[in-house]
Amino acid sequence: MKRIFRIFSVIFFAGSVNLHAQKTISKKPNIILIMTDDQGYGDFGFTGNPYVKTPNIDNLAARSVRLTNFHNSPVCAPTRASLLTGRYAQRTGVHDTYNNGAIMATEEITIAEILGQNGYKTGIVGKWHLGDNYPFRPSEQGFQYSLVHGGGGIGQPGDLIENFTRPDSSYFNTVLSENNKHVFPKGYCTDIFTDAALDFVKENKSAPFFLYVSYNAPHDPLQLPKKYEDLYKDLKFDSDLDKDPKKSWSKMLEKDKENARKVYGMATNIDDNVGRILAEIKKQNLEENTIVIFLTDNGNQQLRFNTGFRGLKGSVYEGGTHVPFLISGKGFIPENKDLNGLTAHVDLLPTLLEAVNIPFPKTIKGDGKSVFKQILGKQEAPQRTFYNTWNRGWPEPYRNAAIYQGNYKLVASEATQDDINTFGLFNLKMDPFEENNLVKSDIDLALKLKNILDSTFKDISASPHLSPRRIEVGTIHENPGILTRQDLGGTGVRNWTGDNALGIWTVRVLEDGFYDFKAINIKPIPKGTRSLIRLGQIQRSKFVNDESKTVSFTNIFLKKGDYDIESWFETVAAINSPYYLEVLKQK
Repeated sequence: MKRIFRIFSVIFFAGSVNLHAQKTISKKPNIILIMTDDQGYGDFGFTGNPYVKTPNIDNLAARSVRLTNFHNSPVCAPTRASLLTGRYAQRTGVHDTYNNGAIMATEEITIAEILGQNGYKTGIVGKWHLGDNYPFRPSEQGFQYSLVHGGGGIGQPGDLIENFTRPDSSYFNTVLSENNKHVFPKGYCTDIFTDAALDFVKENKSAPFFLYVSYNAPHDPLQLPKKYEDLYKDLKFDSDLDKDPKKSWSKMLEKDKENARKVYGMATNIDDNVGRILAEIKKQNLEENTIVIFLTDNGNQQLRFNTGFRGLKGSVYEGGTHVPFLISGKGFIPENKDLNGLTAHVDLLPTLLEAVNIPFPKTIKGDGKSVFKQILGKQEAPQRTFYNTWNRGWPEPYRNAAIYQGNYKLVASEATQDDINTFGLFNLKMDPFEENNLVKSDIDLALKLKNILDSTFKDISASPHLSPRRIEVGTIHENPGILTRQDLGGTGVRNWTGDNALGIWTVRVLEDGFYDFKAINIKPIPKGTRSLIRLGQIQRSKFVNDESKTVSFTNIFLKKGDYDIESWFETVAAINSPYYLEVLKQK
């Protein structure tokens, strides 16, 4: 799957690495990349939140270079794809958070693969969200160690069934996948991921390592240990700031306030765990040889303080994409400095490669630029263009897209192709909260940016990876395999948590043979239900004679090739879908 990468050879530098004139370090620097999930720009003390307690991250911010104009995608899977590859997410095959749109093409080359080829130990703990089946798992994308949950969130229907069937407690004693094997740790998920991160640091302290700490919190469901919930249980949100009618959070309902209290508790737990990681780096005498990066994946999902940015998670307005980004390295990266130039997730891979003096692979068509010289203060931020988009389903040019150039940003939010007045044009330097639409006063600039948006969309839409990914079934790497609703495709999966979600799994059979299938429900299937499975032109059915939660179809001969799989339960009253489908190739 990685032949393009295999023929790419990197001549790594020998001896010492001089990252900055202030400091020469004796070996390849370690990299720790910490990212949280659905934590907005305003969910930290250092960004002005008057309530949330994040002292460890605040202290980290004080000794970091802060990229104050940094942007991710509006939702999580696209952000993760761009962060790891340096490419717009649609090029990698990732265009949604489920609906067969959150599987990254295995041909993509990740930062973990490049670093691993250059002597690094690589690990991920937490959220992956770029494919749960072979050949799309972290282990196939460069991570030598992985401890991850399934799908896009713990307890979602793309996660392991043991978590999905515990909707009120899935963040505790979470069943996880460690190097593709199920494990059953005890405790709170963020603490568990941090425990694994600390073990990884200790085990690899003598070798350069790349550790991706990808916390799933504070993504919903908003579950947290009681001691953290108690920290904010009496928070009233009744200050003058909370009541300012010019701010969106003044419209918080009681449910929003309840959610905010829980998010702040989860944020403080995250902060404590970040503190644990930073303390371990210091304990292992790695501070002067470790790059630490902290960011969040997109804006806040629920309404609360966000400094004033417009929009929430899912929106290409600043509230959905403008996130904090901190980068530090004791002695070789400047401290307590703001970098105000436009930067984005696609810049991370080239920036890190320059930081550790690894040439950027010529086989990668990257969309980002290294900003490492800017971080060091050796280069001014040049004017650059950045494209951002997301909508449910397949990409559309004007539904939820934006193009940045310099200080200006053109927004297409349900815009009409032939009417430029349906677009939004904003000068972010003068109007960071996107309150004043300049389209009518500067229509020529708006049209110019629309042309760039159009050409970028056309280029990205031609990506060969944008077609649905095919999960390889019956391989020695994963047999049996479990297909989940995370990767079920089609218009019928909008209600993906409900019984009546219907769709197609796209798979690839690599060898002729007999295959067994098991349709798995989360509650008993009524007696007399007709259960069906369809694999292209092959269809099998049987009636359920007892109230089991599973129905098996055995000894189905499949020839090598591509198949679209459908499975459903049929009664006079309804057609429902299984939540999981197990696929086993007979030996």
